[in-house]
Amino acid sequence: MTRFVNGAPPDTGREAGPRPPLLVAVSGPDHTGKSSLVRTLAGLLRQRGFAVATVHCYGCVLCRMFPVPPRVWEAGEPGGTGAGGRGRRTARPERRGPWLRRAHAYLDAGELGLRIALARRAVSLVARGRPVVVLTDRGPLDGLVKFGLPADRGAARRYARIAGRYDLTLLPETLPDTLAGRGWESGAGSPAAWWARHLGWAARLPRVVRIDGEEPPARLAGAALEQVLGAVRPGPRPAGPQRRRRVVVSIYDDAENTDYRGGGALVVEKLARRLAEHYEVTVVTAGRSGGSVRRHGIRYVRLPVCRAGPRAGQLLFLGLLPFVARRIPHDVWLESFTPPFSTSFLPLVSRAPVVGIDQGRSPEALWRRYHLPFFLVERIGLRCYRHIVVLNEADASAVRRLSPRADVQVIANGVEQRQLDDARPGDGNSILYLGRIDVWSKGIDLLLDAYASARPPMELVMAGGGTSAEERRLGQLLAGRGLGVRLVGWADEELKARLLRDSAFVVLPSRHETFGLVALEGMAYGKPVLHFDLPALRWMRGGGDVAVAPFDTVAFGERMRELAADPVLRGRLGRQAGLAAQHYTWDEMTGRYLALTRRLVEGPAGARRPRKDRRVPWQSAH
Repeated sequence: MTRFVNGAPPDTGREAGPRPPLLVAVSGPDHTGKSSLVRTLAGLLRQRGFAVATVHCYGCVLCRMFPVPPRVWEAGEPGGTGAGGRGRRTARPERRGPWLRRAHAYLDAGELGLRIALARRAVSLVARGRPVVVLTDRGPLDGLVKFGLPADRGAARRYARIAGRYDLTLLPETLPDTLAGRGWESGAGSPAAWWARHLGWAARLPRVVRIDGEEPPARLAGAALEQVLGAVRPGPRPAGPQRRRRVVVSIYDDAENTDYRGGGALVVEKLARRLAEHYEVTVVTAGRSGGSVRRHGIRYVRLPVCRAGPRAGQLLFLGLLPFVARRIPHDVWLESFTPPFSTSFLPLVSRAPVVGIDQGRSPEALWRRYHLPFFLVERIGLRCYRHIVVLNEADASAVRRLSPRADVQVIANGVEQRQLDDARPGDGNSILYLGRIDVWSKGIDLLLDAYASARPPMELVMAGGGTSAEERRLGQLLAGRGLGVRLVGWADEELKARLLRDSAFVVLPSRHETFGLVALEGMAYGKPVLHFDLPALRWMRGGGDVAVAPFDTVAFGERMRELAADPVLRGRLGRQAGLAAQHYTWDEMTGRYLALTRRLVEGPAGARRPRKDRRVPWQSAH
């Protein structure tokens, strides 16, 4: 923060002329006290020797002439006259016709830019050598939220250019209930929805600072003043907006990949959303066709490899990734390892830091299954990485042996937190298998053998999808055995929640796991988890789990029968599981990734020059 003596800025000896005016906006939904904060802030700045101009620019000339904007009636809507019906006025701009809305946005952005230019010129003429600040009670952020335009529209790009002129945008955050208590109009929609729009756009604009709007007015004004003074720099500011740091996350799996749709895709989605609050984020994943889309402020780039099939697609993805890393500019790259080789040697082609994320490392398991030495490639590749994230302590020890120079961190997965109902832990009428249909890796053949030998007094429900070959193999295992097994196929979030609520306990018979996100999801619902005692699953110890010797199907079946017949035991273990799951939150997990990324991007390791922007057709968002 810049400090002044006797109300005047110090003489730095470097000034070649008057400083450009500092441009500051106070943004946010209505009823957040923007105008009053601007007035208070202007008075505090004048006391410190600044020449201040305040610009109250809420709404363009159309908004002032017609306080409630026009609306286009939709066909079949009550009160309308069809598709070409008459117009009326509404406070919901997103319901207006698209052409009218875009034209209105252009006019609004143009008038905002003109008012800023006039205010900066006028206050500079009377400054008499004092530092100049122009305060507006609305900024480009508010215009983007108001009109709800797609990011690739010309009007949205115009607002973004105006945002580049601002030195600081303050966003005083308040709770939706606070806005409702200050007279929020019910016709304007939910205040939570408006806040979501503001935060979404704030993550994409430069120099937006969020401050606590729930503070008392005096403390809020003090926090805002500190931010404004911190934006003052001796000498002229650099021309143009500052570039946001760029983070790329790569993973083969994706929520739209019907062959997998595993837990890794969910983890990357949560991680990308958290990073997008601070950086420009791109997710590189696999798809049936190439191209890119933008969702939730994140660009998703898909490599067209899935048509080759699940196995060949993984190999093509690994082969293409180094070439893609040379074309997409980045300040740090987070690579979720892809079987069968896990690593793709990205640190050899990127001058920026690369973090390897071991979510699906399995070369040794594949060696036992196929007798092919995939692990040799992994052992060589891991030595290229200086930063590696694993999900459990067992894998951390193995990776440290293979790559002694690497900084290896353990960051577990997270789960949505739920209120644990004391009447529901362990309560249910079925045994649940939830996960990918991969007979060997997920131990489905072992599960069916154990279920057939023990015949527990509960139905076994199997939910999940996989490749067509694996699903056929599962059908062959079930054919003619007469087991009480119900297949429900791939489960979306709603069906998954219902299956977890109705289950008595969860089974995880995997031959190989790196964490077992499904187990954590079951624990969050207060369900015990029965699994083989694998080193990677020992994070569950004492958390309502039941572990048996690896691949002992007789013991596995006996414990299934015991759990199915003893509701008191299930209830006790279920309560332990629910309490243990409360220590694994998405906020904690993504926060640790954010801290690691920030250290690499903003620290000495992040000072390496990123790759040049060699644009290719599939890189542009549609």
